[in-house]
Amino acid sequence: MSRLRIVLGNSSLTHYPEGGGLWTLFLQYLLGLRDLGHDVFWVELFGSTGDTDRNQRLINIFFERMREYALQDRCILLLKPKNAGPAALETLTAYGRSLTEFRKIATSADLLWNFANAIKPPLLSLFTKRVLVDLDPGHLQVSALSWDMGQNDHDVFLSVGSKLRDTDCNVPALGLTWQPFLPVVYLPMWEPAPDPGLHAPFTSVTQWNWKEVWDDPTLSISKRSAYLRYIDLPERTQRSFELAANIHPNDQTGDRELLRSHGWNLADPHEIAGSPSKYQEYIRRSRAELSCPKPIFRHLMTGWLSDRSACYLASGRPVLAEDTGFGDHVPVGNGLVVFRNIEEALAGVAEIDGNYAHHSRAARELAERFFDSRRCLKEMLADCGA
Repeated sequence: MSRLRIVLGNSSLTHYPEGGGLWTLFLQYLLGLRDLGHDVFWVELFGSTGDTDRNQRLINIFFERMREYALQDRCILLLKPKNAGPAALETLTAYGRSLTEFRKIATSADLLWNFANAIKPPLLSLFTKRVLVDLDPGHLQVSALSWDMGQNDHDVFLSVGSKLRDTDCNVPALGLTWQPFLPVVYLPMWEPAPDPGLHAPFTSVTQWNWKEVWDDPTLSISKRSAYLRYIDLPERTQRSFELAANIHPNDQTGDRELLRSHGWNLADPHEIAGSPSKYQEYIRRSRAELSCPKPIFRHLMTGWLSDRSACYLASGRPVLAEDTGFGDHVPVGNGLVVFRNIEEALAGVAEIDGNYAHHSRAARELAERFFDSRRCLKEMLADCGA
């Protein structure tokens, strides 16, 4: 494969330095593409907080963290004025590279991978070939039925919904050809860890949200709804479960008390997974992952599987995941165990705990075979015609 100049566009990292899982997700694209020998750049569009000192603190954290991975010279941060409209180049302040350098890089790029349509017109017009990278299958497409999600400003459409081209997937295609891909894991970041023992919890790191975007409950994006379906798991299995969920200590819904009354341990994700290294350590300390997807992923049969689950697998940590149809494209039953209801979840817990060494080895093997960035990124580039 020839060396390509690839720009990755995003707008979420600077505002969320405590999101170790989010940072890990995107670092693996950068590190993986660099490992393949490509000329890769990260463009971060950062909307000003309105506080100059806070802006500078967040910008410093962004570049310090990128420096830990020797990526600081691959990053361009574009500061956008608070409450400004569409980001024209002349309205932005550049960090890492000058605006002139950014323009040269953008206009000479072979590809822009635009995560969640972060880069919008008029900046988008600087890029010759624009690829929309969808990490939220179903949510993006259903939203696009009512709102302009910018999809038609792109040339190629990649989605982590592995079933988006299957006949039994109910995600609206919007008249576009979606190219599915599997979650990317940069294996050098993840070494199989020793068994932490039977007393280690099944865990997950999640955003605890309960807002509904649509009136139809089958299209819910509420992780609260997803996990509360299985609230009885700790009591019925008599084993430890822990959620690193951002439920504020002063939350008025009573969710913290509700979960604890059913035997769940709760952790602050910003404390235990507030950086990529802390996130890695939290996964290593876990026995396995319990993954409950947004209801929309399950009801529309998107085939979504979390990038976090791929990281658990790469660490030799089995994953117990609610079914979204991904089993049509990834082998399940060994290392990656699926469930559709509480009884199947109970059986999955017993299977993983009862045959842990087998499932741990199988988990790592799955990561190496299906989620290795060297394989996945090459396939994504091929789907872009590169």
